[in-house]
Amino acid sequence: MTKPAHVNTVIIDTDPGIDDAIAILYALGHAGMNVVAITTVAGNIGLSVTTRNAGRICALAGVDTPVHAGAAAPLGREARPETGIHGNDGLGGVEFPEPAQAPRSHDAVAAMQAILEAHPPHSIDLHCLGPLTNLALLLQHAPAAAARIRRVIAMGGAVDEPGNVGAKAEFNLAHDPQAAALVLAAGLDLTLIPLDATRQLRADATYIAALHATGHTPAIAVAELIEAYFAANSAESRPLHDPCVPLFAQNPQLFRVEERGLAVDVDTGALIPGPLRIKVAMGLDAPALRAALLHGLSS
Repeated sequence: MTKPAHVNTVIIDTDPGIDDAIAILYALGHAGMNVVAITTVAGNIGLSVTTRNAGRICALAGVDTPVHAGAAAPLGREARPETGIHGNDGLGGVEFPEPAQAPRSHDAVAAMQAILEAHPPHSIDLHCLGPLTNLALLLQHAPAAAARIRRVIAMGGAVDEPGNVGAKAEFNLAHDPQAAALVLAAGLDLTLIPLDATRQLRADATYIAALHATGHTPAIAVAELIEAYFAANSAESRPLHDPCVPLFAQNPQLFRVEERGLAVDVDTGALIPGPLRIKVAMGLDAPALRAALLHGLSS
């Protein structure tokens, strides 16, 4: 495979989660991304399970990427897991190996701070696949380190589209509205990938067959994850929300990004009109991104 001209150094902040697992497997295997740590947060399921799942994903991918456990609950409210979609194990019952190593730490915020301070300013990207609690805590406790982040790419929110946990609210932002409000107001180089874009990226049986046909372990695991991500009596999977984050990092030209004036409703987590100028992906080239995902998983 041709060596990429530039390699992005990345921390993945996540709550795996079926679509998180797909995103992580793509990122871990992509020559254009150097994933230096995975930090976990409670979201799709409780922290102990999301942390174990992060280790299981690394074990399947055959990497020793450090995993750091983070926030077990949102800021100022109780966690609300989504086991109805992701299953009690968070991975839809798909078989993954057990973690090859224990979590490197149980302080994701301190780990983020140490990594950011050990690298040159604006050389680390943060990929946020779950609620934004860990990043909000970093902003509160180590703002100088947070200011060293090169860019944040976060899956979350619904702008013009209806929400998925309410009329206007999307799960990641609604799980911790206070954190979302802090992050969006922090002045970071942030691109938000809301439901407006992610609902356009789905997979069908033909795509699953193509993943199986690669013979590559990560691609086969993703095929099984997508199979578990089908709604009843549907010809397509549920939206592949979280893979849009690393796909955007590597293929920004395949997304339509707009700047919108937004704020976060701190009661519901809904995005509402407001004074913050936020870059949001409002559309994407689904066929090209499916091809990019397949290529990344089979290389």
